[in-house]
Amino acid sequence: MHLTPKYINILINILLGAAWATALYGFFYGFIYTNSNIFFKIVSGFIHSVVGLIFVLIIELIYRFFINHELLKEQTKLLKELKKDWLDTLLQTQNTTQKSILKI
Repeated sequence: MHLTPKYINILINILLGAAWATALYGFFYGFIYTNSNIFFKIVSGFIHSVVGLIFVLIIELIYRFFINHELLKEQTKLLKELKKDWLDTLLQTQNTTQKSILKI
């Protein structure tokens, strides 16, 4: 889903790309500059990529917050329309009921 303000969507995508680039750079930095066996190289790569992965998580949470906010605004608008229609229908039924009682 795309966010309504286009600049927020572009900003989040750029920040998300930068965070993934940081995570990949951290992994490769930890993998290449560790002078040990392959297991310690992989562990070092994951440890060095943690900062970038945390940024990815934070940015994804912010993105989900904005999407949730837009959906809630849309749902609120629809609920207000339903409430108005429901109240109009209720008032019409009360008026017809009162008229029928008065006729009796």
